[in-house]
Amino acid sequence: MPELIIGFSLIVVIIICVWLYASHKESKSFKEQTFSILNVYGDVISNDKTTLFKINNKTYEIMFFKIAKTHELTINSKYIWEVHMKGRSTLLNQMYFLKSEYPKIIIIYPMETKIKRFINENEMVFIDYKDEFYNMRLVKLNELEILLNDYLK
Repeated sequence: MPELIIGFSLIVVIIICVWLYASHKESKSFKEQTFSILNVYGDVISNDKTTLFKINNKTYEIMFFKIAKTHELTINSKYIWEVHMKGRSTLLNQMYFLKSEYPKIIIIYPMETKIKRFINENEMVFIDYKDEFYNMRLVKLNELEILLNDYLK
C-alpha cells in the first residue's frame, strides 16, 4: 500500500514538472517571437529587470502580462485591473508592475477576448492596440505589427 501512494505521488510530481516546463518554454518562445518583431522596427534593449524598445527617437518599456485565452481583462483604473474567470473574478493591484516612467507597450498573451476599460464610474469601452491611456497601450501579439506600422512609425 505505501508503494502505491509513493508511486502515485511520484507520477503527480512528474506531471506537474512537465506542465511547468512546457508553460515556461511556451512563454519564452512567445517572448522571443515578440522580440524578433520588435527588432525589425527598432532597437530592443534588455537587462534583468526591464526591456526597452526604441523607435523614432521615442523609448517604450515592453512588458508582458499573461492571461488565459478565455479569461477577460477589465481595466478599472490605472492601477486596478480585474481578470474575469469562469464564475469569479480577481482584482490585481498593478502599482508595482506599472511603476516605471516610460510609456509602456504591454503585450497581453495568450488571451483572445476583448479588453474592457472603465472610463468613469458607469461607462465602459472596449479597447485595442490603437488606444493609448494612462501612458500605456495594451496589445495582443497579432496586433503588434499593425501598431508598429500604423501608430508608432
